[in-house]
Amino acid sequence: MIKLIIRIAYFLCVLIEGVIGLRIILYFINANSENQIVQWVNTISNILITPFQGIVDSTINFWKFEIPSVLIVSLFFYIVAGIVCSELLKSYRNND
Repeated sequence: MIKLIIRIAYFLCVLIEGVIGLRIILYFINANSENQIVQWVNTISNILITPFQGIVDSTINFWKFEIPSVLIVSLFFYIVAGIVCSELLKSYRNND
């Protein structure tokens, strides 16, 4: 049962990383915010990055692009959570 819960948590981490990564890519290409897909990605990612609001208040500059640093901080957190879930799955691999 615990293995199933960890697998679900790992799947959710990967899904969340994908949504935040997609938002960063859409931010880089300056996607039209009136498009329904862009609005959906922004809505979902806003829910996911809300716990990290206020940790950092600045933006990160890459060449001529400015990215809100909360996106990078939240992506980093979810990557670490995914790595932890992956390592837990490895430790439960032989315990079937």
